[in-house]
Amino acid sequence: MSSWNFVGIIAWIIVIALLIFVVFNIRNRHLKILVVQKDGITWKTILVDLLEIIVVIFAVSAMLYVTLFSRVDLKDKNDIAMTYKYEPMIVQTTNDGQGYYVKIDKKDRHSDNDVYQYWVNNSTYTVSSHNATISDATLPFNVSGMRMNWPMDKIKKMDSKYQYAYVITAQAKYKNNFVNGLGLKAGRFAVEYRVLRVPARSFIDVEAQKE
Repeated sequence: MSSWNFVGIIAWIIVIALLIFVVFNIRNRHLKILVVQKDGITWKTILVDLLEIIVVIFAVSAMLYVTLFSRVDLKDKNDIAMTYKYEPMIVQTTNDGQGYYVKIDKKDRHSDNDVYQYWVNNSTYTVSSHNATISDATLPFNVSGMRMNWPMDKIKKMDSKYQYAYVITAQAKYKNNFVNGLGLKAGRFAVEYRVLRVPARSFIDVEAQKE
């Protein structure tokens, strides 16, 4: 774990301590007014209570947001470090001798999730269409499902080297800094996305849908 994440741990300890303090502070002030001073609760006391509660709610909400609900901007170079890996795919053949690099399992007609199967280094890999896309080399390079920076100069070189038949694995990792540490994300992987590059659509084998 990155040492920057201790920023978030300390922040959560402070927020929890603040919550405990506010609960006991409100309780003790009310007991003092009712038991010791034998007086009634005034509007001033209620306003102080509300102010303390608002501060706690804001602190807890802010920490929950940065820890659990903040959305990662994969194009933000200040918070995200990108790495790219390129691996050539191995051609497969159908029963009638047609070559293909990617096989699509359509699962069933009611599902919006397909499974892509491809082969690298004599090993079979499968990936969900939620985490990957197929790129037809006859069309301009475009990954509409994932907003991240793509190294087009490098991709053009890989197109030539691997004859448009390879896998791009893009990994986004949170950088070690204060903001990511506050959200307990420093040094952790944010997302992995794969682009299955094929020379043309004819190099894709589509398995029939299941009922």
